[in-house]
Amino acid sequence: MVAAVAAIIPQVLSGPAERPVSPPIGGPLEPVGPAQRARELRMGLHAALAALVIVMLADAFHLEQSTWAITACTYVIAASTAGTLDRVRRRILGPLVGVPLGLMLLPVASHAPLVLWLAAALAMIIYAMALPERYDVACGAYAFTLMVTLAATGERSTLLLAARAWETLIGGAIGLATALIVLPLQPQRNIGS
Repeated sequence: MVAAVAAIIPQVLSGPAERPVSPPIGGPLEPVGPAQRARELRMGLHAALAALVIVMLADAFHLEQSTWAITACTYVIAASTAGTLDRVRRRILGPLVGVPLGLMLLPVASHAPLVLWLAAALAMIIYAMALPERYDVACGAYAFTLMVTLAATGERSTLLLAARAWETLIGGAIGLATALIVLPLQPQRNIGS
């Protein structure tokens, strides 16, 4: 229920801020009505089911960073199955750039922590600007920020980073599987098209 409400409320309250300027994959969406609200409820159900699967996996296999898996599985759910597939792809591509860039700044961590915090702040500005239209760039900026802030706070555990990366991949895969298998969403078309 929490995931369903979390999927519906931002769409209802935020208006244009939550909708990208360019049309989503599969064409423009229909105006918000009962069919759109049912679509958002199905998106919420996808996220809730995927999160439930991860909670059960965390309990059974003692996942160290299951919150990262839950975050990944809920963030990749989109308004259509094709959109979800695109988000999973972008969620993988972004960190493939952001993490190495963050790792490159690790030698600076002990000598100039202020530089790291400024780089993290700049990356979060990029994240906010890119999120509506460039999910891959946003994910890369977030991954960069994560690496830089972990270094600035002294956290350099390879096992922790590996657990977060692995469980993020698990979460994305479970989110995608849920979107493909449970009540898959097809792109909507305008009535006139």
